[in-house]
Amino acid sequence: MNRPVWRYGLLVTALVLSGTQVGRGEVKPGDIITKDTITQAEELLTPSTRWMVERGMPMPIIATKKVQWPQAYQEATEKYARQVKLSADGRAIFDYVAGCPFPQLDLNDPLVAYKLMWNYEQKPYDNAGTEHLVELVNSKGEVERAYPSLIRRMMWTGRLYLDPKPAIAHNPPIHYTVLLGPVRLSDWNSQGAMTLSTRYLPPTVPDDYYLYDPAKRHVLSLSAVDRSDSAWGTDIDYDSYWGGFNGKLSAWTFRVLAEKDILAVVHSGKYGDHSVWCAPRDGTRGILAALPCVSWERRKVWVIEAVPTGYRRYAYSKRILYLDQDFFGLVVTDLYDQRGELWKTALACFFYTTKPYEGYPVHPIAGGHYNYEDEQPFLPNWVMIDVQQVHASTMDAPSGLAKPSEWSQEWYFNEGGPLNDPQVHTLAYLKTRQ
Repeated sequence: MNRPVWRYGLLVTALVLSGTQVGRGEVKPGDIITKDTITQAEELLTPSTRWMVERGMPMPIIATKKVQWPQAYQEATEKYARQVKLSADGRAIFDYVAGCPFPQLDLNDPLVAYKLMWNYEQKPYDNAGTEHLVELVNSKGEVERAYPSLIRRMMWTGRLYLDPKPAIAHNPPIHYTVLLGPVRLSDWNSQGAMTLSTRYLPPTVPDDYYLYDPAKRHVLSLSAVDRSDSAWGTDIDYDSYWGGFNGKLSAWTFRVLAEKDILAVVHSGKYGDHSVWCAPRDGTRGILAALPCVSWERRKVWVIEAVPTGYRRYAYSKRILYLDQDFFGLVVTDLYDQRGELWKTALACFFYTTKPYEGYPVHPIAGGHYNYEDEQPFLPNWVMIDVQQVHASTMDAPSGLAKPSEWSQEWYFNEGGPLNDPQVHTLAYLKTRQ
């Protein structure tokens, strides 16, 4: 792949955050950063990852591995990127077809933060999905509650692999949809609950967000304001699902604070393995039981401040987004309360690979092919932590508590079949469950 051309501007905040002190950002493969050696990586830690290390999480360091764009995504970028335009306020995109909307960036451009976020929005796959297990872990390290579920995301714009390409026709145009559920709980009131979120491409068209309530056998429409509320009683708000930020860009103001190196998880080395969590969940090791013991590497990121401006009320004052410069993925997201203090953090444990284990997949979905020549963004683990309450919600995808033979679905990308028919990602489908 030809690396995009970055024209670097001079930002005072970049100099402040870049970490120029000798010995405070010098790590090499084979090092293990702990709370006793934390000063070695001082300039490579975010406020939240430092918090994790201070509570006992080790950081084994591996060599940085470059993430290549998928060939189809690269080719579409080269073909279409020159024609893409952005509105004067950054909130609307025009003449976009497929690929990366803005591969050439200038940090002196007043709209560069919006361009980065549009790059983040346009994923290099047509769809993705998996089963996953969410566990709520308290400050003692005990599991309070757990639920398994399914999650599916479908791109309606910028499609590269599955017909119809490059877009599924709809009025108004849809950017993507996310279908969560059915949630499977012993609590009968939640058994079979599903949500559908529809992100429209025009900035003036708000998201549709629907909940199928199995207790009432009814589909409810939720307010966009509710997107900062916690979902299913977890620490995770609706705008943090699918990678750490799922807000509509037109409801936010963005600015680039810096570009710098941090330690992040992009090749975690673990998949479907519950030992990924640093301690057993028996109430003896505290919040360490919700922190991941995985491989970390030095990554170049953009640090972006996201401030909600399109809501009457919203739980968080801002989010600080750490966006990887190779693949526009959020590796760390820090959320701040209305006093400006760190409240929550989301850590993504990516495992970029073509195949996470020999024999993958154990049970292919109907119609799936799984012939991945390009590396895919497997996300086998993710955690959102309330650092003020010392409480966490962890995700295994697929479940590390089940044997591979028991997995009904695991990570897939760009697969057709009945699960990924566009008609399934609609309000009409939810209503069939009533």
